[in-house]
Amino acid sequence: MKRSLFLLFTGMMLAGIGARAQAGKMRTTQLRMIARPDSTGHTIRLRWAATNAALWKQTNQYGFILERYTVLRDKKMLDVPERKVLGMPIHSKPLNDWEALAKKDQNAAVIAQALYGSDFQVGSVSKGMGHIINQSQELEQRYSFSLFAADMSFEASLLAGWAYVDNDIHPNEKYLYRLTTAAPAAIAKGDTAAVFIGAADYESLPAVQEIQAQFGNQVVMLIWDFNRVATHYTSYFVERSEDEGRTFHRLSDVPVANLNEGEKHAAKRMYLTDTLHNNTILYQYRVRGINPFGETGPPSAVVKGKGVNMLPFVPGIQTAYVDEKGMLQLKWEFDEKANPLIKGFRLNIADRAEGPYKIYLDSIAATGRALQIKNPIAGSGYFTLTAIPKEGEGRTSFPVLVQPIDSMPPAIPAGLQAVIDSNGVVTLSWNKNNERDLMGYKIYRAMKKEEEPVPLVDSVWAGNKFRDKLSLKLLNKKVYYAVTALDKRWNQSAMSALVEVKKPNIIPPSAAVITRYTVNSNLVTLNWINSVDEDIAEHGLYRKGAMDSGYFLVRNFIGKNTTGYTDTIQSGAGQYQYYLAARSEGGLVTVSESLAVTITADGAGPMQLTRLYAYPQPDKKRVEIVWDDELKQVNTYQVYRASGSGAFSLWKELPAAQKGIYDTEVQQNTTYQYAVRAVLSTGAYSEMKKVTVNY
Repeated sequence: MKRSLFLLFTGMMLAGIGARAQAGKMRTTQLRMIARPDSTGHTIRLRWAATNAALWKQTNQYGFILERYTVLRDKKMLDVPERKVLGMPIHSKPLNDWEALAKKDQNAAVIAQALYGSDFQVGSVSKGMGHIINQSQELEQRYSFSLFAADMSFEASLLAGWAYVDNDIHPNEKYLYRLTTAAPAAIAKGDTAAVFIGAADYESLPAVQEIQAQFGNQVVMLIWDFNRVATHYTSYFVERSEDEGRTFHRLSDVPVANLNEGEKHAAKRMYLTDTLHNNTILYQYRVRGINPFGETGPPSAVVKGKGVNMLPFVPGIQTAYVDEKGMLQLKWEFDEKANPLIKGFRLNIADRAEGPYKIYLDSIAATGRALQIKNPIAGSGYFTLTAIPKEGEGRTSFPVLVQPIDSMPPAIPAGLQAVIDSNGVVTLSWNKNNERDLMGYKIYRAMKKEEEPVPLVDSVWAGNKFRDKLSLKLLNKKVYYAVTALDKRWNQSAMSALVEVKKPNIIPPSAAVITRYTVNSNLVTLNWINSVDEDIAEHGLYRKGAMDSGYFLVRNFIGKNTTGYTDTIQSGAGQYQYYLAARSEGGLVTVSESLAVTITADGAGPMQLTRLYAYPQPDKKRVEIVWDDELKQVNTYQVYRASGSGAFSLWKELPAAQKGIYDTEVQQNTTYQYAVRAVLSTGAYSEMKKVTVNY
């Protein structure tokens, strides 16, 4: 967007004043107007502009109508505003009236050329497609450049019919200025701009803020805050003093303006470069703003400084390395002619090529071109060499990387801790290593203590905290973690001590199995196979009599070492129920099948099968299992099966009339175990009889 007056100010619209006020919905006007009273209280200056090239061309032809309504007097609103026509219409002055001003003000010449010139071209293309484009854009160029020039010259704005000075002002009154186009109603859209102002609204102009100066070799860059005063000023004069501030002179008769401002990215600072005659004079600078009414603001604060001499030569590092003794060997080039201009050299070091650098060694002789530093280099680093001038700024070489021979791994990470939550999320943390060239860590995990840990991340882990997610459905109850450290030369430390993590238990343990029992008078001897899980905390034996309301604990057996127990019945004859409850370390419990035992008044002998055989039949791909007994009132037979050294599990439950079964789910070269017990109609169990067969 071209820089112009209407971007800096928005007019104040008022409705309902007399019969000329427009009713209806609010819309964006194509005219903009601003106003400013002077310090005397007797003059108000007004400036306006069209917001597009088409309206600009139309108003240049027909002009503007400017009206003034006196709305307030002595701070009281008038019943009927007093109307006064200030211009009907206000036109651009004839071309002859521009000659005198155009000779001394190039902004006036630009506006005159835009209004009256037969040709207006910014570029130098005179033929071809470029010429056609220039012609199509000529109206836009006339419009944009003329408005920019008007911002630079209030006198030219008056000649162009885009400004007015109202000298008939009273300090106790406030006015509404209303601007419309003088074009016929059939052509114009009835656009109106208005501003409400009085002499009491005068405000002094602010000074330009935050001016800075950056001095170089016979040059200075001036910087000041443009954004803060952008609503007041459209251009600036920069003034310079070479006599310690006694007199200031403008750098140019033409003010400077910001041409890089856009709607989305408004400029915040302005920059101006000035050339210095030499570097020995103390220069002082200040800035004044110029507003659209041609008023000059107060001077800014003064900034001062001298030009800085710069060395004509730059040192260049030729070789830099650390020898086998760990000493830095350094050689560099620097023209011998510049030795009288410098105090010496300074060696700088940084972890990265872009810095920041700190002094590694100072006060190196100006005649030196080689250096051997006896202090060993702790790790890799970037070095630069700076020539220190006797006056002005120094010159610094390009950085070079020095990497000492390093085969020492970092220290083993210490303080490894692991915390697991109920969802299986493990949070690992450990102490940070202190090595300067530390690159990061490797994290390892093992599902069993005796297996080799495997890394959890392909790359190097930078921090000293890590989170891992475990599957709680896997049967392993514990997980192990370790950490190693790596430096930037890929030297890796030994593995830290393993830290053990117990997984939260969500899978109940396997059940224990009661294998046989005997009854001798009131003594019941039970034998069982314990749960095979690793994290079993205890087995509990429970009993319930016919007259009991529920089971009660007979005894707890810690771990998995006990496989039998004799219970004494004190409550007399009758039927009793037993079961074993296996409890894990996590508190989960699995109960076995219940066993019914009958105690008679005079006791009873053991109940058992008389025989049990298993016959392999490879030709038929099966194993035949048969048994026999002399038991009475058998209700069913329970057949248990185990493969290899595995635990028995209930395989089949058969009616009392069936005393044999074929196992067709067998594989060659496998050992199978079978066990059978009878379940009586009383609920009692016989002893479990076992047989082993090799298939």
